[in-house]
Amino acid sequence: MLSSITGQADIIKRLKKAVESPGHAYIFSGEKGMGKFEIARAFAKSLQCESSIGDACGACLSCRVFESGNHPDIMYVKAAKTKAIGVGDVREQMVLPMSEKPFRYKYKIFIVSDPLTPQAQNALLKTIEEPASFGIFIFLTESIRLYLPTVLSRCITLKLRPLSDEEVAAKIGGMSPAVVFAGGNPGRAKELLESDDFEQMRAFAEYVAKNIQGMDITAAMALYSHFDKYREQIQILLDMLYLYYRDMLIESFRASDFDIINETKKSLTRNGNFQMTIELMLLKLAGFAEVLN
Repeated sequence: MLSSITGQADIIKRLKKAVESPGHAYIFSGEKGMGKFEIARAFAKSLQCESSIGDACGACLSCRVFESGNHPDIMYVKAAKTKAIGVGDVREQMVLPMSEKPFRYKYKIFIVSDPLTPQAQNALLKTIEEPASFGIFIFLTESIRLYLPTVLSRCITLKLRPLSDEEVAAKIGGMSPAVVFAGGNPGRAKELLESDDFEQMRAFAEYVAKNIQGMDITAAMALYSHFDKYREQIQILLDMLYLYYRDMLIESFRASDFDIINETKKSLTRNGNFQMTIELMLLKLAGFAEVLN
C-alpha cells in the first residue's frame, strides 16, 4: 500500500490523489536503491484496487491477486536479450498488449524498470501520445537524461529525494553506521550492512581524509591500489570520503576538497577513465595541483 511506504511523503501524497484520476504516463527518477520499484508496485496496486479509497485495501480480489504475483493487468516490462529495452520488446510487451482491453480490472499498467534505447522510445511515442483510456505506463530510471525530450514532455516526472537517517533506519530495521554513509539511500544502506568490506572501506576513507595532505606524491599515488580494490563500490567509498571531509571541515580542511570529490564522482558516472580519475583526485587532495599545470 502507498500508506505503508516510509519516506517520499510528497510523492506518496501526490500519487494517492492521482489514484482516482491518474495520468497515462509517469517517470519515477532516483538512484538505484531509493525505492522506485516499491513505489511503482504500490501505486499500481492502488490503481487496480476495487475499494475506491485512494489506496490499496489489501482485501479485494484485485489486491489479493496482486499479492499472488499473477495480476493479469499489471505487466513488468524487461529487456529480453540485452540490458536495454529495444524496439522488439516495446512492440511485443507494450504496443501489442495495449491493442486489447484489460483482462478484468480497470487498467492495463506497464511497469518499465529497464532503460529503453532511443529507437524503442520512438517506437513507443505514438502509444503514449494517443493512449487507450485504460493504459498507464510507469517508467523507472536513475536519470531522466536517458529519456528523449519528446517522451519526457508526455510524462509526469517524480524525482525521489534522499531519505533522512531516521527514515533509512526504519526501512532497514534499525540505526547503524551503514545508515550514516548511505546518503539517504535505503538500498545502499542495506548493501553496506551486508557487505564484508564495509568496515575496511570506512577505515580507509577516514585514513585518506586525515592523512593525505601530509603525503608526498609517491605516497599519495600509492593509495590508488586501495581505490582499485573497491572499484565496484567506488561511489560508496567516495561518499564516505566526502562525509569524513565534511565532518572535519571545522579542523580547517579546505572546502574546495568537497568539489574535488564531487567532480570525481561525476567523472566516473560519465565513464571517465578510472585510474586517471582517481589519481587526479589524489594529487589534488594531497595539494599537488600545480603538478597538473
